[in-house]
Amino acid sequence: MDLDFALLADGVTARPDGKLDIYGAGWDTIFARDVPAVHARLVLAVRLLLSRNEAEHRHRLEVIIQGADGAEIGRAVGDLDAAAPEARAQIPPGRRAGLGMVMTFENLVFPAFGNYQIVVQWDGNEARPPLRLIVSPPPEQ
Repeated sequence: MDLDFALLADGVTARPDGKLDIYGAGWDTIFARDVPAVHARLVLAVRLLLSRNEAEHRHRLEVIIQGADGAEIGRAVGDLDAAAPEARAQIPPGRRAGLGMVMTFENLVFPAFGNYQIVVQWDGNEARPPLRLIVSPPPEQ
């Protein structure tokens, strides 16, 4: 499996044709006047690239949001069943099929200002280095 992208957004809608409609994307900072801060909604859009062989098996995508001290403040899990033989047969040998997934977190509580990280795991292994997430007071105006 290759992770094509992982992107923070305000919202993502998965289409029946496999495309993802992503809005409010590409940020890494939450501005809050006070802590603990509650963030109403945070969505992670990911696109995985799977070989025919990888599509034959069940997989698990886990996304964990952690504080700088490693304390977990949120977790989302997505289980992916093995693809049907007809779907696997459409993946050309030596190529990979793209699969979009959406991981949604609601009402996350960030206990302090500072650095957080988003860990993306595929079958228990880190799929990429953690994404950064910062909780900060608003800039002075």
